Amino acid sequence: MTTTETQPASVITLHPWQKRLVADDARVIAMNWHRQAGKDFGAGALMVGHSFESGQPWYISSLTQRQANQSHDKCQLIADVYRHVLKRMGPITETSEEYEEYDKGIDHMFRRVARTLHLPGGGTVTSLPGRSPDTLAGLTGNVSLTEFGLYPNGGYEHWRVIFPFLTRGYRILLPSTPRGRNHKYYEICSDPDSYSVHFQPITRSIDEGFELHDNKGLPTDLETFRRLYNDAAGWQREYMCEFTGDQEALVKWSQLTAAAIAAESEPFESLRIADGNGWDASFWSDLACLRGRVEIGWDVARHSDLAVMWVNAQASDKFRYLRKLVICQRTSFALQRTIIRSLMDANPRAVGCGDATGLGMDSNETLSGLYGSRWLPVTFTAKSKREMASGLMTAFDDVAQGLPDINGPHKYIAVDIYSLQKEGTKDALKIYETPNPLEEDSHCDIAWAAALAIRAGNIAGTTAYLSVA
Repeated sequence: MTTTETQPASVITLHPWQKRLVADDARVIAMNWHRQAGKDFGAGALMVGHSFESGQPWYISSLTQRQANQSHDKCQLIADVYRHVLKRMGPITETSEEYEEYDKGIDHMFRRVARTLHLPGGGTVTSLPGRSPDTLAGLTGNVSLTEFGLYPNGGYEHWRVIFPFLTRGYRILLPSTPRGRNHKYYEICSDPDSYSVHFQPITRSIDEGFELHDNKGLPTDLETFRRLYNDAAGWQREYMCEFTGDQEALVKWSQLTAAAIAAESEPFESLRIADGNGWDASFWSDLACLRGRVEIGWDVARHSDLAVMWVNAQASDKFRYLRKLVICQRTSFALQRTIIRSLMDANPRAVGCGDATGLGMDSNETLSGLYGSRWLPVTFTAKSKREMASGLMTAFDDVAQGLPDINGPHKYIAVDIYSLQKEGTKDALKIYETPNPLEEDSHCDIAWAAALAIRAGNIAGTTAYLSVA
């Protein structure tokens, strides 16, 4: 057990919509708020305040351990402020408990940690991953389901488990941005007569004093912000809080299984680099012996996301397989360029596509200048993402892309691809990124590197690339 004794802020400053939430005493509250509206902080203020006043327990269920930990840290800060403002004597203590959680969707057992804040007066706030509804089945108390609109199987299995909490006098909080209509969250948000629905699109927040900032951190107006965002479908969902069509995995799990079976006799190697450490200059040396073409996808990142280098090898004209994978965390662009250059030099038939969006532009221009038409920069826009997602989907539809064993230590690769969600058909795809529970630093970065490599291979057969020996 640990004791939290930090120097608190004198007051918590809440936006008007957060104040309305904290003042709401409804049994079921749906928070349909836009991105950056402070859902997690507002929900934390409600739960901590209610637990201080009532002495009741709150459970915050999240889809990933990272999300659970972030909620816990916010509640810890809020709890310390509440203790001083309410002049409650006694320390705030913290305990943790490990448990196992089975996710039947990807057939994986996770080791989890639940973290609990013990408040003066007997109240508690516990943050825990609850991807499986069975995790919540034995609990008694108030519950919040973070980003409920993303919960698997339409959220119906979780709802069946937590609904009896209401009949025992407890409350349910559902903070989320909207997703598809075939979900319990949509049903609840569409029934304001039965539930308390807090609808907060960005236009309403601006009317209430919310300030937007551009990509340089400077104040800006709504139209400029929307132009910089440059994603019409995402804007309606993420910022205008509108429910879109129903979503499903871009690539089905059965297709990922088939891809692993198709490449089960092929070699595979991976390498992780963190904080500039871990690079082995001999990692690409065996690629010079490959008979076919090497196809590279580089998803660029520097700090929060992963930088990923996906390397396909050709087994035939119609089948390629993942031969090597490099994952970089907090790795300088200079080292990333060194790794890519050594890869391109290792095989004269190598071709590649790289993410030239934002900070990746300079690196990709450098590679394009060095390797000419063998390297193609790709700016990530809604249109280019649709095209790459379509190519990724086609490759797995045709069993033209192989993967390493998805039941072993490299399962995170398949799960990352599985985390890409689609809405609509190939001609009108909308693509959404959902959390990868096995690689929480990835925002489908591995999947996008795969899509870039497939794009490189598809374009290599056209005049866009020079012929190489």
